[in-house]
Amino acid sequence: MIWQIMKKQGLMLIRNPVQLFLLIGLPMILITILGMALANYMNGESSPIDVKLAIVEHGNEEEQLDRFMNDMKTELPPEAIEGIESGTAGLTPISTLKEDILGSDELDGRINVQEASPEELDNLLDDETYTAVIEVPENFTYNMLEYMVLDKQVQPELKVSQNEMQEIGVSVVNGILEQYQEQFTLGTFAGKSGIDPGVLDLNGDASEGVITTVNQKNPITAKGYYAVGMVVMNVLFLASTIGSIAFYEKKIHVFDRIILGNVSRWNYFIGVLLSGMIFGFFHLLIVYAFAWLVFGVAWPDLMAFLTVTFIYAMAVGGIAVLLTAISYRINSELITNFFSGILVSLMAFLGGSFFPIGDSSALFRTIGNLTPNGAGMSAYIAILRGDGIPDVWNHLLFLIIFALLAIILAVLSFPKRGLTS
Repeated sequence: MIWQIMKKQGLMLIRNPVQLFLLIGLPMILITILGMALANYMNGESSPIDVKLAIVEHGNEEEQLDRFMNDMKTELPPEAIEGIESGTAGLTPISTLKEDILGSDELDGRINVQEASPEELDNLLDDETYTAVIEVPENFTYNMLEYMVLDKQVQPELKVSQNEMQEIGVSVVNGILEQYQEQFTLGTFAGKSGIDPGVLDLNGDASEGVITTVNQKNPITAKGYYAVGMVVMNVLFLASTIGSIAFYEKKIHVFDRIILGNVSRWNYFIGVLLSGMIFGFFHLLIVYAFAWLVFGVAWPDLMAFLTVTFIYAMAVGGIAVLLTAISYRINSELITNFFSGILVSLMAFLGGSFFPIGDSSALFRTIGNLTPNGAGMSAYIAILRGDGIPDVWNHLLFLIIFALLAIILAVLSFPKRGLTS
């Protein structure tokens, strides 16, 4: 009898081509679109961030440096002047920023730096194509030399106007300026202390050897990531579909006829449970097979992959029978519709199906792993990277406990005889 129930639900699913396409075809389409659209980001390649930066100087740096040295010569003896000249050699903060930092090979082609006159400042601030405008105040270098050499109390500052509409570009500029300030301060400290600045640098040529990566894992491509993300999300819709089919059978009195035929209601219960598990298992295999054939998403440990798939299918079966039991109890498809319409999308977001949200916050990672799809995705990603079952046992244990709790709640909610209508 259990086999007949499973066969009947399978036939009803196959005879609905639209539903079948949504369950199997949709994740394939989403894997293709998302995997190709976000391939550069997920594969660690540079993203097309357009950072356009303008530098406006109110004064000439070389003139300020000469003026500072001339002023020192009128106030200090020649011996002190020689020490100052040796200590301030190369201390040109703005030239260092433009040539050594913004003009470095690492930033070549990534940041468009333009120099402009003070008369152009207003137009630059109104131009939304610029990520930031760095304004160098008048006598900035002169005041900076006074601060560094003569220990003046007030440190001069650059004025940076940022375009808040370009958040990523602004964060890049801020990071560069912070790094520049740290390096310049470190160089100043070395000069004052008589330390060779080269000693503070970690020069790769000063040591010989080979850099070895320990415990190197397989990289996760965009198509691999979204193959997992879309599959663990869309298979949840299969659970709600089975719940809807079961409730439809209740409305056309199939369940009542089973009860009148003196067949235990638990036969139907087990049939729904096994339908969710088996159909879910094959759904996972079909879409993953597509990802393997089309995009080359291969699993290093096939046995570990099948184990995770089977346990995740158990969780899907638990959800299917729980939705069925609650729908039968309240005599409404409200809970099934809520699950497929809202809850699946929420769990997919928290679980990382759309974006690796767990990488930005340990809290979100923990919350995501407390959802069945999130735990399943974490296990699949680990297996895809080359880990084994011992490395993902915590996620598998959570899925097993989740499946058992769902089944127990379904048993408690499943209506008894006389409560089926």
